[in-house]
Amino acid sequence: MPARDVPTLTTFPYPELDQREDDHWSGAQVSDDELRALALGGFYSARWDAFHDALLLGPEREHPLGDRRELAIDTLTGAWGITDGTEAMASMEQLLEGMHAPLYALVHPLVMAGINSPERDRFGERADRHRAFLRQVGSFRGMENPEALVRDYDIWSQAIKLGLTDHLVRPLPTDIQAWDLARVVAVARMAYTAGYLDADVAWDYLMRALPLAQRKYRNWRQFGDAYLAGWTYWQACEDLAELKSGGVDRRMELLRLWMRPTSPWRRIELQPEEAGPALTEPSGAEPAE
Repeated sequence: MPARDVPTLTTFPYPELDQREDDHWSGAQVSDDELRALALGGFYSARWDAFHDALLLGPEREHPLGDRRELAIDTLTGAWGITDGTEAMASMEQLLEGMHAPLYALVHPLVMAGINSPERDRFGERADRHRAFLRQVGSFRGMENPEALVRDYDIWSQAIKLGLTDHLVRPLPTDIQAWDLARVVAVARMAYTAGYLDADVAWDYLMRALPLAQRKYRNWRQFGDAYLAGWTYWQACEDLAELKSGGVDRRMELLRLWMRPTSPWRRIELQPEEAGPALTEPSGAEPAE
């Protein structure tokens, strides 16, 4: 059922989406795979009103906080703590290896097992066993704070029970690698626009992210659902209050990417036509038609 005080998601069109700017295309000569790689970060291109077919975060426009380069520098510093190319590459390496996706892979199945179990959980014993297991895993993996997994477990369970994940597809995605991969593209484009990376280096990171996405997801529908689940998991652990309206807002942005004719996700498929299905099934969502 829908989250309290949040409008129920209905079918497209959403008039408010059509009031946003048109999708921006620079006309740059990029290959199909380069366009697919850029489209991994399509959510950010749409949110930033940026080009969908270029590394540079154009088009340029007047902004009270500065030009695109200054905005990229400000965002990298404020949101990522990135102040140069070395730090940008370190962050992207971590994202490619898995920043939040491995944590979700540990926490989410346990949360769902507890929520969906038909057995009566007397005195929270099942949750206590899950917490003990997560502490052991955290210690075995050498985490600085094994209790962080326990905290994520408790918060994610609370978010689901409170209906703060109702903007997500059902059943909930079992994988959120798309969240990490989309941010590889976002960081690479910001670092290039900021002047921290050469184009060849930025493109290399994008092209490393693309096959990881293609092995995991059959189409942009699955990719978008996993991306939104990743944002939701991250945001729940940061600030539960933001999920009430923020999740629906981002779902609508994804609908814009899935359905507007000028979207990069409508211009090119995630998988080449000759490619077979993805090797794994990341979510319980039905395939897109």
